[in-house]
Amino acid sequence: MHKIDYGTFLDKIHGCWYGKCLGGAAGAPVEGIKKVIEVGDFSEIFNPDLPNDDLDLQLLWIDVLQNKGTIINSCDLADAWVEKCWYPFSEYGYFLKNYMRGVKPPYSGIINNSFFKEGMGCPIRSEIWGIISAGNPKLASEYAYMDACLDHADNSVYAEQFLAAIEAMAFVESDMNKLIDIGMEYVPNDSKLRKCFDMVRGLHKDGVDWLSARKAVLNKYSHPDFTNVVQNLGFVLIALLWGNGDMRDTINIALKCGYDTDCTCASAASIVGIIKGYNGLGSEITGLINDYFICGVDVERKSDSIRDLAEETALIALKTPNYEIEIENPPISAERPQNFDGFKLEYPTEEGLINAKKSINPIKWEIYGPYFDQLDQPINPDFPSPHGEGCVLPDLVCMVNSEAFLDREYITDFEKETPACVIDAYEDFIEIDEHLTLEGQMCCYAKAVINSPKDQKVWAVVGNTDGFRLTVNGENVLEKDEIRLWTPYNNFTLIDLKEGGNEILVKLLRRTESLKFSIGMRIYDGNHWHKSKWHTDLY
Repeated sequence: MHKIDYGTFLDKIHGCWYGKCLGGAAGAPVEGIKKVIEVGDFSEIFNPDLPNDDLDLQLLWIDVLQNKGTIINSCDLADAWVEKCWYPFSEYGYFLKNYMRGVKPPYSGIINNSFFKEGMGCPIRSEIWGIISAGNPKLASEYAYMDACLDHADNSVYAEQFLAAIEAMAFVESDMNKLIDIGMEYVPNDSKLRKCFDMVRGLHKDGVDWLSARKAVLNKYSHPDFTNVVQNLGFVLIALLWGNGDMRDTINIALKCGYDTDCTCASAASIVGIIKGYNGLGSEITGLINDYFICGVDVERKSDSIRDLAEETALIALKTPNYEIEIENPPISAERPQNFDGFKLEYPTEEGLINAKKSINPIKWEIYGPYFDQLDQPINPDFPSPHGEGCVLPDLVCMVNSEAFLDREYITDFEKETPACVIDAYEDFIEIDEHLTLEGQMCCYAKAVINSPKDQKVWAVVGNTDGFRLTVNGENVLEKDEIRLWTPYNNFTLIDLKEGGNEILVKLLRRTESLKFSIGMRIYDGNHWHKSKWHTDLY
C-alpha cells in the first residue's frame, strides 16, 4: 500500500486541476488548426475565460460522485449527462441520440458513431478517475472505461484508461517513463494507439527532435478529423517526453503540434501538475491564471475556485473504495466502502450489438435500381484506333466502364416500380452496397416516409461519397454532384416537415468503388446544427 500525506495529496490535486485549466486556456484559441502553430510561447495567446468540455464534463462527474457516491455505473453518468449537460457535438451527440432511443452503454458509443467513436471526447475526462484512484491504476482504468464507453469505443477507450492510470500513479511515482509503462498496460498490443506510442517512444530514445516525431505521427496515424485520438495522444506523449517535466515546455510542445490543442495541452499539463504539485510549479507558472474556472454545464457549484475544486475531489477520494493508498492526516474521517472487489464492467460483443439495435425503431428505406448505361465516349481520332479499319465498336474505355447521371430521370412513376429491396436502417447510414451487389458505376433511389409529431423545420445533415439529390415531399431541397471522402457532416440544409408522414426521396450515384451515404435530422432552434441535438422522435 502507498502512503501520502493529505497536504501533499491536496497539493498534487491542485496542480492537476491547475494544469488542466492552464493547458485548456493555452490550446483553446487555436483548437482545430491542423498545422504547426507558429507562436513563441502559449502565454501570447492563451485565454482562461473560455468554457471547456475537458473540464465541464468532469464537473458533472464530480456532481454524480457527490450525490450518488463512488460506487456508480455508466448509466449513472449517462443520466446526469441527459439531465444537466447540453453538449450535442460529434460523438457527444450520437451518444445522446442513442441513449435517448434506449441504447445503453457500451453500445451507446458505437451505434451510428463510426467517424467519431475514436475522438478525444473521453480521454479528456480522465483526471477525476486518476485523482480518486490515486496509487491504484487498475481502479482508475475501470472508472475510465465506465465513462469512455458512453460515447466512444476502441482506441479512445484505451486512451482514457491510459491517461487515468498514469494520473493515478503520478501521485506516488514521478519517473515519466515508468508512468508511461504503467499506462501502456491498459493499451492492447495490437491496437493502433499502442503502435503509435511505441513509435513515439522509440523516436525519443533515438534522440530525434519533437517536430520530426510529430511528422512521423501524422505520416502513419493522421486522420481528417482533428479530434481523432491516435494522432492527438501521440502529441500528448511527445509533449510529456520532450517536455522533460517542465510545465511551460510541455504545454508549448503540445500547442505547437496543433490539431485538438485544448485537449492535448490540458491532458499533458495535468500530468505534470500532479507530479510537481501546485507549489512545485513556481510562481511564474501559477501566476498566469487566477484561481477560477468557467463552468459550462448545469451543476451547482460551491465556487469557481480551482483550489476549492481540489478540496472537493480530495474529499471524494477519501470515500472511494481504493485500498491501494493510505491518505494520512486527512481533515475529516471518511469511511471507504468495504468488501468492494471492483466494478462489473460490460464489454461489447456482436450479439450485444445486435440486441442493442433492437431498441431502435428503424427507418425503412425502399431501394430502387440499380440503373446504369455503358459509358458513351467517342474514340479519339488523334490516336490509332484500337479496332480494325471500319469497325464501329466503342472505345476500350467504354467497354470497361458504365455511367450514371444525376440529371437523368430513371424512374418517372414509383407506383409502377417494384423496389429491389427494403433496408431497415438502425443508423443514419443507408447501406446500399450491402444490398445492391453489382460492381461498377450506377444510380439508385432510396425512398422512406418519415413521421413528424408536428409541423417543423429541421436540419438535414448528410454524409456522402458521391452525387445525390434530396427531395422532401416532392421538393428538391439539396443536390450535390461531387465525389467526396465520407464524413457524416459533408452537407446540410434546412427542410420543412409537416405533421404526419413526409416522403423522403434520395437519388444516389456511385461512380467509384463504393457508395457511403448517411442522412440524419437535427433539431432546429435558430442555432447552427452543430449546436443542436439529433431528433429522436422522427420515425
